[in-house]
Amino acid sequence: MFSIRDELQCYVTCISDSGLLAFIGVTLLAAVIMFSLYLKSTDTKKRLISLVLGQLAVISAIALVFRAMRCSQMLSLEVYTAYVILSTAIILILPGVYYKVLIKRYKARPITEIMDWPQEFVDELGIRATVYYYDSAVPGAFASGKAIFLSIGMLELTDTQELKAILAHEVWHLRHNNRTPILRQLAVMSFTRNHSQDELEILADRFAEKTVGRSALESARAKLV
Repeated sequence: MFSIRDELQCYVTCISDSGLLAFIGVTLLAAVIMFSLYLKSTDTKKRLISLVLGQLAVISAIALVFRAMRCSQMLSLEVYTAYVILSTAIILILPGVYYKVLIKRYKARPITEIMDWPQEFVDELGIRATVYYYDSAVPGAFASGKAIFLSIGMLELTDTQELKAILAHEVWHLRHNNRTPILRQLAVMSFTRNHSQDELEILADRFAEKTVGRSALESARAKLV
């Protein structure tokens, strides 16, 4: 009969006798260091890199444990291994495809079909992203992957400077990769925490203010209240 106690005893015995204990310890230490860097870093790119490396270190440690094991009952290890592999796959794949799902969901169209300057403005900010519009009377703007989405209601409500402030705000989010679900999901997968949504909005507003000016940002915010 399967027993957690017997399983744990098997882990201890097999790993101790395998000669791989030091290697397992090093890989686990590397994982701890990477996750610590993830928590301490304020640069989103460095956070994502450290999180990926931390996950890879965990996978390496698990692989070493598998090699050391001689017991047949390793259900908990197998479940966690599947979890780590799945989470790593999501880290590598989801950011590049999620925005495409949003394009289909909102039936979004490139904004250059109706006006050129928003795309030109985003290009000037040095980021490779396509600006899309979608059919909704509710003012809305969000960013994901390689796309910025604006509702028809947002286009009708704001003037040029206000819309530039909104675009700059969303460009910041794209640069820091925080408006997609990916980092919030990674925070759950790695048992860590991410910046609060309020903090992200404040940082994005600061960038928009620096890029376009406070008056345009405040005016846009006032219209959206």
